[in-house]
Amino acid sequence: MRCEEKVPNGKLVCFSVEAEDGRVTEVKITGDFFLHPEETIEKIESSLEGVPLDMDEAEVASLIGASLDGAQLIGATAEDLARVFKKAVSQ
Repeated sequence: MRCEEKVPNGKLVCFSVEAEDGRVTEVKITGDFFLHPEETIEKIESSLEGVPLDMDEAEVASLIGASLDGAQLIGATAEDLARVFKKAVSQ
């Protein structure tokens, strides 16, 4: 499953998601937003592995926000990432 979207401030957010038995097994996030430190993206991806495909968007945003843990996300928000993730797993 894949989804990409230009978020309101114009940055591109892309999610590639693999799933099995109603749960996420692999997540890859790319785009032209900025994240510092960069390795935080791996924490976000890991936090989404194992979640049910029908998890509520607000819960997804909460998981992503917790994974940021002081990191700086520029050009997108946790809510933007959650919205694109939900679109990806809905396809």
